[in-house]
Amino acid sequence: IVGEALKSKGVENTNKWFIFFTDERCVALDDEESNFKNVGQHVLQPLKIPKENVVHIDGEQYGDAAKAAKLYEESVHKFFEQSTCPVFDLILLGMGPDGHTCSLFPEHKLLDEAKSTVAAITDSPKPPSSRITFTFPVLNAAKAVAFVCCGGGKSGSLKAVIEGEEGSEKQLPAGMVKNKRIFWYVDDAAAAELSKKKA
Repeated sequence: IVGEALKSKGVENTNKWFIFFTDERCVALDDEESNFKNVGQHVLQPLKIPKENVVHIDGEQYGDAAKAAKLYEESVHKFFEQSTCPVFDLILLGMGPDGHTCSLFPEHKLLDEAKSTVAAITDSPKPPSSRITFTFPVLNAAKAVAFVCCGGGKSGSLKAVIEGEEGSEKQLPAGMVKNKRIFWYVDDAAAAELSKKKA
């Protein structure tokens, strides 16, 4: 969706963009489940973003989620030339029907991770079970966050995130992002359960 939309707008200077992955499945880079492969086909190639401008998981370490997370975290910090939490210009996120974002799932212990930039998860409720993911401190530190949410299967979670009670024990991961600038791009199906004043 994003790649097609940006290409249709004729965006320029994409050779100056630097792309990172908010999360990744621990599979080979050419695997059909790989976010890198999917983004490459639908965003990087159509927008002609140089390969050297893309920072991704180490393709040789996907069998060890902890090591893959550590190496990816090191790559991120090296790019920003700092060991503290990096500040991205924009973080683009999606939301699953269960309200998860990145690979941060409801009621998972990683929701409380506050020290690492990148964390490993080996018990993801959504296959594949092994992944790496950015943590909330990174999402909250960015200059802006944009969610893209499509489909009726996400309408209930979208309503809970946008209209639910803040701080609720049942708050969903997408609703736990506390960035100062959050933008939602949703279709009619996803927004079907929102009250009129929020739509």
